[in-house]
Parts: sequence; structure tokens; C-alpha cells
Amino acid sequence: MDSDAFNHEDFEDNNPFAEPPPLLDTNPSSVEAPQSTEENVNNSVERPAHTSNDDISQFDDKEELKKLLPERFTKKYKIKLTLQEIEKNKESNPILRFSASVSGLPKFRQSEYKDVRRTYNEVTKFNKYLIISNLEVFVPTIPSSVTSYPHGGEEEHRQLMEVWQEWFDRITANPILIRDEEFVYFIENDFGYSVINSKRKQSVASGLVRKTLKQFTLPYDSYEELANFRPAIKTSYLACQKLHKDLDKYAKGEKLLSSNVGDLSSKMSQLSQFELVHPGMKNMWERLAKITSLQADLHLVQSVSIMGIIGDSVQTLANDFYEIKEALTNRHLIMREIIQAEAQTKTKHQQASKIKSKASLDPLKVDEAIRALEYASKTEESLKMQVKRISGEMLYEREEVLQHVDSKFKKVMKRFTLNKVEHHRKILKHLESIRLDVRIIDEKGGLSRLNRDNLSNLKHNLSQSQSSNGDSWSSRTFRSLSSKREDKNPKEIETYNVDAKNAASLLGVATF
Repeated sequence: MDSDAFNHEDFEDNNPFAEPPPLLDTNPSSVEAPQSTEENVNNSVERPAHTSNDDISQFDDKEELKKLLPERFTKKYKIKLTLQEIEKNKESNPILRFSASVSGLPKFRQSEYKDVRRTYNEVTKFNKYLIISNLEVFVPTIPSSVTSYPHGGEEEHRQLMEVWQEWFDRITANPILIRDEEFVYFIENDFGYSVINSKRKQSVASGLVRKTLKQFTLPYDSYEELANFRPAIKTSYLACQKLHKDLDKYAKGEKLLSSNVGDLSSKMSQLSQFELVHPGMKNMWERLAKITSLQADLHLVQSVSIMGIIGDSVQTLANDFYEIKEALTNRHLIMREIIQAEAQTKTKHQQASKIKSKASLDPLKVDEAIRALEYASKTEESLKMQVKRISGEMLYEREEVLQHVDSKFKKVMKRFTLNKVEHHRKILKHLESIRLDVRIIDEKGGLSRLNRDNLSNLKHNLSQSQSSNGDSWSSRTFRSLSSKREDKNPKEIETYNVDAKNAASLLGVATF
């Protein structure tokens, strides 16, 4: 009896260093079953807008996609804008003169339009309208009115013609943008165009409300491609901004290098004044000072070319990425509106059920509740269809954006590489032009001044390695930015047969 009364197992062990008692029930089903039920309840509470039968899903039915995006399944509507000239005006507001060709689109009174003139500010207003009225489209960012090249120069004019024609091609390639009614007014109006539908306001949140909503957790997105696309675009946007800042620092370094090389040139010129005995050395210092001055100018040109070729292109891509990111944000805001609309519909349905359950029905309150419920249901359905249309179009344009960025980077890198090669070819050509001035200092090729008295007399091989046909040591032709040699007939390209003896003589002779 005493042992049963004082059984130690009936008392709690308060020893903090004791081992934990074994679990009495190790059946996982009895423990996990309530947890799974709780998770289902949480999922149904956290995502009420995406558990119904009308859930936004991937487009498995092509007929549904045709109904949502009929513009993508027809090719009879076309607009072609050809930039003819950029007329001089204020530096920040040039005039674009272009021609337009229209095919299949209604409301246009002609099929051909010539000498359409629009200022930069007018095109900017038109571009802002396209962004506001077409939420489902990644509208290309309008190019800048100036470049990193000197204002009014040939390089600036060539680059502006190229980027503006690219922008025209991109907006006219989109089947939704060309069917916008404002396109008719943009092309047909006289000089002095203004947006006709300017009263149309942005249908999504903006300003402080937009900044506040962007801080919230993103709504559930069933489109995995678009869900991953926005973080990638934001990362690319930040990377382009950082790259542009680094390029700007590099260009400033090139300008500083140009200034230092110019100072070196002036000091070399002063050295020639101290050569009173040796006329060959005096001539060499003078010629070397001129070549160094030319190299300083080349470094300055290179600093401008880097920002003009890569810097401006990277800035344009950064602006495009920002607009794409904001378009994807607009889609998230509309998806958040769907959640609010579903909650509103549920509330109206509960109110209608309460009125229906009353013993005495008021006809006015019944009609009001029914109208409120129908309005909330139509709003919810309209938002869902809008999100489906936006998602379908963005899936199309996602691939187009990736292809555009890929081709843009390849084009920029090719142009920059050719420019860099041409820059070094010019430096080499200038250095080769003073080889004779260095070698005629004395009979031994100028090297006796370096205490190399045991050299025999050298035969001067002063053939230029750089020419319009290419390098003298290579059979490959010279590809220049100024001449489009890629389009030349292969039969017209000269070939250079370099035998072993000639190659050895070219590579074995010193340049100085």
C-alpha cells in the first residue's frame, strides 16, 4: 500500500538536466492529420481569390486565347514608319520627319503618308498615352533627344537616326498598339499634334498609394514565367544602372589620360630644344611629340565613343527595363483589386442572404441588394478577364523582350569591338610613321644611343602594316566602322598569300 501511495512515476520530474520522457503516441497520422487540416484552412484564408473554379490558369485552350487576344491571331493590320530626317530645332526638342504606310487598318483615310513632322515633345506625349491606355503591353521607352556624342556632329546624327528608327519599328510591330485609335491622330494630324484622348487617366494606383501598395506582399501568381520575370527585370535594371555609372567613371579616366598624354607631348617637345649637337635626335623628339599629341586626341575620342556606343545603349535598356517592371507591377495591382472585388462580392452576397431570410421582405431593399450583388459580380468578372488578357499578352511579349535584349547586346558589343580595333590600328599606324625618323638617327638604326655598339648596319623595312586592305601579316580583310565590308562580294575581296620567308621577314624586323 505504501509503495503504491508513493510511486515516483506519479510525480513530475523537475530536474532540468533529466532526459525528456518518451513520446506516448508515435503514430504520425494522429499528429499530422490536424496539421494538414490547419494548413488547408490557412491556404483557403490566405488565397481566397484563387481557390474558385474561375481561377486564373495557364492558357491550355487556344480558342480562349483567341477571344482574349484577337490581335495576335491576325496579320492583316500593318503600319510601317520610315524615318526620313531629324530636322534641327531646339537641342532638347528636335523635329522628326517620317513617312507612314498603312495596310488593313480602319479609320485611316489614306494608305500612304509623306513628310509627317512631329517634335520630340509631341512624340513623348504620344508615348505616355500608349503606356497609360495599354496596360497589357510593354511599351518601348522613347529614345533620348541627345547622345553622348558632340551636339550636331555626324556620329550623333547617325545614332539618333538609328535609335529612332528602332523605336518606330518596335511600336509598329505590336498588333495591339497599332490598333489604338490615337495612332490615327498621331499620323494624320497636321504639324502641332496633341493627344486627342488626353483625358484618359491611369486606371491603376499612382503616387503615394502606389508606393505603399508596392511594399505589401505580392499576390499569388499562377503564371510562373511572369512571376519570375519581374525579379529578373529588376535585377537587370539595377545592373544596367551600375554599368552606366562604371562606364561614366571609365570615360572620365580616359579624358584624364588624354590630358596626361598631352602633357607628356609638350614635355617631349621641350626635349628637342636641348638637342644642340645631334640633329637626328632633335628631329626624333619633335616627331615623337607630334605622335604623342595625336594619341592624346585619340584617347579623348575613345572616351566619347565608349559612352556613345555602350553608355547610351545601356541607359536605353535600363529605361526599357524600368517600364517593363512598372507594367508588371500594374498587373500585380490589378490582381490585388481582384481579391478586394471577391471580398466585396462575398459581402454583398451575405447581405442579400440576410434580407432573404427575413420574415417580411422590403421590395426596395431587395432590389438594392440584388443590384449591388450584380454590380460586384460584374466588376469581379471584368477584372479577372482583364488580368487574363494582360497575362496572355505579357507571355507573348516576354519572349520578344528577351530576343530584343539579346540582339541589342550583340549589336552593341560588335560595334564597340570594331571601334576599339580601329582605335588601336590608328595608334599603330601613327607609331609606324616615325620609324624612319628613329632609325636614321645613326647608321645602326638608332640603337647605338642605347649602348648597343655591336650591332651591324640594318636594312630598313619600312612597309606600313596598316592599310585599307587589312594587316600586312594577315590574310583577313580589315573590317572598319566607316565602310561596310561585310556586304562586299567575296569575289571582290583581295587575298594575300604570305609565304614562310615573307612572314619571317615581317615578324622578325623590329618596329623601332
